[in-house]
Amino acid sequence: MKTDEIINAGSRFLAYFSHDIRMPVSGIMGMADIALENMDDKEKLLECLNKIKSSSGYLLSLANNVLDMVQYGSLEFHTINKPFNINRFINNCISIFSGLLYNREINFVTNCPALPVTKVYGDELHLGQVLVNLFENSVKYTHNGGEIRFETEEIRYDKNSVTYCFIISDTGIGMSEEFVNEIFEPFSQERADDSVKYSGNGLGMAIARQFTELLGGDIKIDSKKGKGTISKVTITFGIDKSFDMEETNSREARFDGMNILVVDDSDINARVICELLKQRGANAVMALDGESAIGLFKDSEINFYNVILMDITMPGMNGLEAAKAIRSLEREDALNVPVFAMTGNVFKDDIARCRKAGMDGHLIKPVNLDELMAKILKYQNR
Repeated sequence: MKTDEIINAGSRFLAYFSHDIRMPVSGIMGMADIALENMDDKEKLLECLNKIKSSSGYLLSLANNVLDMVQYGSLEFHTINKPFNINRFINNCISIFSGLLYNREINFVTNCPALPVTKVYGDELHLGQVLVNLFENSVKYTHNGGEIRFETEEIRYDKNSVTYCFIISDTGIGMSEEFVNEIFEPFSQERADDSVKYSGNGLGMAIARQFTELLGGDIKIDSKKGKGTISKVTITFGIDKSFDMEETNSREARFDGMNILVVDDSDINARVICELLKQRGANAVMALDGESAIGLFKDSEINFYNVILMDITMPGMNGLEAAKAIRSLEREDALNVPVFAMTGNVFKDDIARCRKAGMDGHLIKPVNLDELMAKILKYQNR
């Protein structure tokens, strides 16, 4: 029975989204609990914070994807083909997986050597949803004392594309041969022994197959009752051959001598960004509204500011108006200074309006530090 025969598009969308959003939230809560239990262990706290950050980024991507769908009146899922760092993606997956294992005595083994082709074109979000769904199934159906493995390997390579395989295996309860043939059907669940109760809505594997097919990939399940399950996802990616400053280690970057104007009506947000920039050697100047930003720029020496980070939603003159006003000033640096939008408005129309106002880039709030640093580095070295 097909999904469309069970529930309409709107109900299916809500079921899928509610299922997927629950997993990163579980990971965040698990890591927060671990952190609270290890307040005196700085190394453990740092590990938990990094994993919370990974899960939060995944959760934000899910939200952005849903908002895009609602904006354009579509409840159908579409792929997003853009460049991303496959090794960083894998590390983020491992962080999310670790959070899902909180309070479970399961041995988690990874065999994920750095993949040789790092920058690829593909759909990072939907691939992540596939792997998280598969991993959650392994966690759910593996008893304490068992083991779950996450492995990656290169299958095929040519000058334009590379094929990678992602493998999640466990020593869990496994499935019968008959049920393996039905596992991708929505809401399907194999009847377990009455002494063992497993919660779930039977959507995880249906989501995994739908998204894998959207990505042009292949998913295979091999399982034996009482022995465990092996899930393999094979995806072919285009190779991104362009040089991207994002590949530099932006967290270790220095911005000595750079003057950066940070415009945000939230005093806390502005101070946080300024402090991060100052720690890396920049001279960060703060403005709490559009009018102040224009005044600071007008009163500065020519070419004093290397970058402007501009919030969009501000009382009085908003960021779009302030950017237009700066671009219209009669001074030689007005048209050349890089201006990046900082905003919670994530729709494509909002990005287009930022471009039309003369902005060079778009940073979604909460601003990702790596992305911010990568953008600044591009202009620092141009």
